[in-house]
Amino acid sequence: MEKKSSQVAALEKKFDDILATLLHASHGSRCTLRIDDAPRGWHVDFICAEALRPGVKSLRGDGSIDQRAAATVQWLAAEKRNLVQPDLTGSPVPPPPPALMSAYAAKAQMLAPLLAKDGALSGWISVHYVDGTHAFTAGEQRALDHAASEVARLAGIGS
Repeated sequence: MEKKSSQVAALEKKFDDILATLLHASHGSRCTLRIDDAPRGWHVDFICAEALRPGVKSLRGDGSIDQRAAATVQWLAAEKRNLVQPDLTGSPVPPPPPALMSAYAAKAQMLAPLLAKDGALSGWISVHYVDGTHAFTAGEQRALDHAASEVARLAGIGS
């Protein structure tokens, strides 16, 4: 495995900090960032940044879910807007990957797309809740929007 450049490592640290702020503001259990950016060594099947509450399982290094094939990601690519799912067990549309609920205990989630200048889905931020379903507040959704804007700006994604 190639060693990350110091610039990429520094950027990932900034992303971790943004997600830590989002985790606090959203009252989430886990926040992750996935981006496709081959020159930086990022692929959406593996997270490039993460923030966790104590006792919550990390997704770092786990590429077991084909992210682009997931119905939730296909929805993000088509709709180009946030996906808010307060109850993953209540037959949500689109359905999340089963492993998200079984292996990673997510019960609710919010996803924010990161769009390239041409509108293609370059990545996304996820906020997962493992303690139960979650009624999302407007403030929590604004925190997700702010985090997505900051990440996009730092990564050079979008306009």
